Amino acid sequence: MLVGNYSGKAATGGAQKSGAVDCGLLLVKGNVSTGESGSEKRIQWNENQRLVGSFSADVHKSLTQLIGGGGSGVKTTGGTLVFPVEATKKENSTEGKEMEKTVSLILYSPDNKSWTLSKGMSDGGCSNPSVVEWGKDGKLIMMTACDDGRRRVYESGDKGDSWTEALGTLSRVWGNKQGESVKHVGSGFITATIDGVDNRSVMLVTLPVYVKKTEVVDAETVNPKSELHLWLTDNTHIVDIGSVSSDEDDAASSLLYKRSTIGDDNGENKEELIALYEKKADGETPSLDVVPVRLTAELEEVKKVLKTWKEVDERVSKLCLSSIAADGTSPQNACSIPMPTDGLVGFLSGNFSDDTWRDEYLG
Repeated sequence: MLVGNYSGKAATGGAQKSGAVDCGLLLVKGNVSTGESGSEKRIQWNENQRLVGSFSADVHKSLTQLIGGGGSGVKTTGGTLVFPVEATKKENSTEGKEMEKTVSLILYSPDNKSWTLSKGMSDGGCSNPSVVEWGKDGKLIMMTACDDGRRRVYESGDKGDSWTEALGTLSRVWGNKQGESVKHVGSGFITATIDGVDNRSVMLVTLPVYVKKTEVVDAETVNPKSELHLWLTDNTHIVDIGSVSSDEDDAASSLLYKRSTIGDDNGENKEELIALYEKKADGETPSLDVVPVRLTAELEEVKKVLKTWKEVDERVSKLCLSSIAADGTSPQNACSIPMPTDGLVGFLSGNFSDDTWRDEYLG
């Protein structure tokens, strides 16, 4: 677990002038143990390691501060540990004045001993990063909350040496609450291989959705309300599974998907999807509670959507062959291969809803 060590001492003197990274990060290691009953499990946090000497003063000379990003990290298929982090970067404005902006990047280690801070980073003003590994090529995907009111998503195939914004797929699909006094919140962002639907890999996201609901306050004011929603995507299609919280629960969240086998090797698979989010506590004190929620019904809805995607893929892939058979057209003069479905965002068929073509992938 990566945590911040807030001592209240900022970089001073030569370190601050040179732009050297002031690192207050601790890597905390723990051991999972089982109690006497066999069902109780505990984590004993017994080792703290301060991450110093891992950052290049030349490569990261524009960074003045480094803190934990607060989002989830990942262990890649190659065994590399990856954590998202935030940094403060010095930039020059259009007027030539020096200013500081938050950027998101990653910290990684192939052996859990030596740590490297990525050379590449997000655009300025993007914070609260979460990172996952995705696809057969093992690229990293990083989601951030940015000052322009959008969730920007970046991809990297070189361990963060360079980041490309995922325009056209996931980036800027979701928005943030806007305003100077608004604090951005981290999202739950994980990958999961869902059992029962060809073991299909997907990404699951929890993010607040801001909806205008009529609520009169002081006989005049109408306040927008927010709810935490679960989203499903395969990096092509995106579906809102629905709300997982009450009104005004728009704080930070995280997700956990767990699959285990009950009994022997041929036993039944047990799946759990759990969301953990901050909830505004009742009373006059503006404190936050942490609420865990088992998303059993939502997981079943995810499986239903994945089944629909599979059925539509199979149907669409046969469209060319079906048209050839029906028209008796020579394959040399018509489509001779199945319709490709990789990267197909939607399929508008002859099914209508209120005079509007319906996307088959949305059910």
